[in-house]
Amino acid sequence: MSIFLTILRYLTIILAIAGVCGIIVVSNTIKAAESPMPDAPPQPPPARPYEEMIAANGLIEAFEENVTVATPAPGLVTVVPIKVGQAVKKGDLLFQLDDRDLAAQLLGAEAQIDQADAAVQVTQAQLASSQAMFDRLDKIADKRAITAEDLQSRKDEVNVARTQVLAAEAQKKTAQAAKSSLELLRERLSVKAPRDGTILQLHIRAGEWAGTDPKSPSLILGRTDRLQARVDIDEQNAVRINKNQKAIAHIKGDRDHAIPLTLEYIEPYVVPKTSLTGASTERVDTRVLQVIFSFTPPTDINVYVGQQVDVFIEDAK
Repeated sequence: MSIFLTILRYLTIILAIAGVCGIIVVSNTIKAAESPMPDAPPQPPPARPYEEMIAANGLIEAFEENVTVATPAPGLVTVVPIKVGQAVKKGDLLFQLDDRDLAAQLLGAEAQIDQADAAVQVTQAQLASSQAMFDRLDKIADKRAITAEDLQSRKDEVNVARTQVLAAEAQKKTAQAAKSSLELLRERLSVKAPRDGTILQLHIRAGEWAGTDPKSPSLILGRTDRLQARVDIDEQNAVRINKNQKAIAHIKGDRDHAIPLTLEYIEPYVVPKTSLTGASTERVDTRVLQVIFSFTPPTDINVYVGQQVDVFIEDAK
């Protein structure tokens, strides 16, 4: 009996030691699986510019917003005379769609105009002939030489000829209108710049098929001589925004260059936030007031449309 108790005692001790070892192994495994502490940022954040301020994030846009240019109708792209980064003027050709079918229809429309013009000339000649015959009969002094029925018949012929001239002229106008309509449709396939700007993105090439999906524009155009920042102000800070506040911006990752901002306007409609920065404290369901600031691009650093900026707005109470 004493041997059994001795064995049981040692077995209990062994199990206790094994349990402690198991706890240590599990604890080390859990610690190894935990995410390491994030490293310090590569450089400290920008210095605090104002004693009291509102901090926000923004997105750089072309001045007066980017213009997404789409195709008026799906078709084959035949000419793209522009390239990314090129400056264009209002009315410059951006790209050309295949218009050969409309060109063929224009040939038919021009033939219709020529045919209608010939019909007008024929009816005018008939009117002149009928009018001359009526005038000769009407000038006869002795009305007994002709019957009243003959005179009335000649007069009716003149009226019919005059109506035929009007109908032929109307037919010619219809043909001319059809040609003008085709010319407008053909001109519509020559997509031109709606205003001065720079080609920011170009998504089509000659020989490609261009669609009309608004989510996939053919190109993006915008002014870059002056830029603007669309800044998202948390709705809790919206009441602290007014038109006389000073503001500066820092490009993400650049703490050394402060860009002075000028408030252009406030969009008076609070919207769900769509521009996310990836910060762990950022809420997707935040509603924001969008404030538009403008600035002249600095010469000592490169600034691009689409970059994110940290914006600091003075809160002068």
